[in-house]
Amino acid sequence: MALEVEIWHDTIQEKLLQDNTFLQHIADVSSDHIVNGTIVHIPQAGAPSPVKKNRTLLPAVVAERKDSEVLYKIDEYTTDPVRISNADTVELSYDKRRSILDQDIANLSEEVAEGMLTNFVITPVGDNRQLPESNIMLTDSTIVVDSTLPGATGGRKAYSLKDLQRMKAKFKAQKAWTEGQMYCLLTSEAIAQMFPVDSIITATYMNAASEQERRAGVMYKAQGWSIMERSSVYVMDSESKEFKAFGAVGEATDTEGNLFWNKNMLEKAIGTTQAFDSIGDPTYYGDIYSFLVRAGGRARRKDYEGVNVLMQASVA
Repeated sequence: MALEVEIWHDTIQEKLLQDNTFLQHIADVSSDHIVNGTIVHIPQAGAPSPVKKNRTLLPAVVAERKDSEVLYKIDEYTTDPVRISNADTVELSYDKRRSILDQDIANLSEEVAEGMLTNFVITPVGDNRQLPESNIMLTDSTIVVDSTLPGATGGRKAYSLKDLQRMKAKFKAQKAWTEGQMYCLLTSEAIAQMFPVDSIITATYMNAASEQERRAGVMYKAQGWSIMERSSVYVMDSESKEFKAFGAVGEATDTEGNLFWNKNMLEKAIGTTQAFDSIGDPTYYGDIYSFLVRAGGRARRKDYEGVNVLMQASVA
């Protein structure tokens, strides 16, 4: 049977959110502010008017608010075309076509997730800025653990529940805390250290998440945070605090980074999803398939208010 293109459109969309549940907890503007489907413009309100107490000087000075905007690009992700020979579709006892396409969509989903995570801390268009160093908080524990990242050496300060409390205070100081809208994406290593399986307190934090929240990827709730897990979030240079590209060769100074955000201050835009097919191609003697997804995102404010990273500190 030929590929049901419309069904695969829905499958791609579903897979993107199913495999990367953290994307469900980011403001979605897929239909707003998009210019020609390539650039998203986010208006930035200027400073409010000053307030005078017991004004004596008249007439008052008239001023005009100066607004601006920040931009981000909608990236295009495409899979390499894959050929499924006529013999494979006829002779094999299992559905090789379905197996291959499911695998390609899973890989596409992973690439989109990594691209979105990168865009949340590095803006590749417009002001072209990285998350300010002031928005990176280091773990602060007396317990030292070995780094688990490939190629990394030396000790790292362990994660603790105290880090969640410190990060909460940081958001409140930035005036970026909104009850019920706070999320964090922690590495598996951070989860294991903060929520050990043999701790009674861990069960309490697990039970704090409702069944509906668990289906949406939230594993724990603590200190006002809805907490999700990913095997890897960011790999950073512990000395420069720069974010490394996904898949980069591991180095001795590598350390983990974890994402914290206010849902109202981080956004995504997912545009076209497309499945392409060429059934019974006479030059390839089989069927050809490929997929396309267009997606982008960034912090809504130019100074990255409402977005912070917890970096595991190195021990000298």
